Amino acid sequence: MSGGARLDGLEHYPKRTFRNRFTLMQSTGTLELSLPVEKRGGRPRSQDETMRITGEPDRKAWQAVRTAYGRAPFFEEMEEELEALFKNGPGSLGGWNRATMQWAATWLGISVPSDVTPAEYAESTETSMMSLMASAVVFSDVSWSHVWHDRQPHIPFLSLGILDLILHLGPSAGTAIKPIPLSGSPRPGSRPE
Repeated sequence: MSGGARLDGLEHYPKRTFRNRFTLMQSTGTLELSLPVEKRGGRPRSQDETMRITGEPDRKAWQAVRTAYGRAPFFEEMEEELEALFKNGPGSLGGWNRATMQWAATWLGISVPSDVTPAEYAESTETSMMSLMASAVVFSDVSWSHVWHDRQPHIPFLSLGILDLILHLGPSAGTAIKPIPLSGSPRPGSRPE
């Protein structure tokens, strides 16, 4: 939201991370969903080289979103575009992530960060790369009116994603997010200069 954010599109895809997972809130608690990706052994690959398994998994993921959030205040308004994204979204994991960021950014009224170019990546060190990364964001208020409050009095808002926030708050979702300034601390595991 502060602007100037950059994405590391050249980063290798690490398995079992948030890059292909998201959390939904449902009547019985949280549900962790994974977008299945093709397994290609051997070399590390970027998110753009990592292909999603499409078809039935897309339908199931969309059905889970519909079931979890069909009663959310802004679901009907967003249903058509979300269904298209889930059922006909890009085939690569990187493309999917960018498409979902574009969708969220549109509703939040912010611009989508641009990718770090190969030249920028090659010229940068780990420390200077930190200046290209986005500031993290957090919810300024850790709760909002939720469709599952009647069945789940202790909703783990900080575990839920931006999808939950936008489906409940719609265009005003951006007011619930605030930038966290970079600390200036070196990245864990980096060498001091």
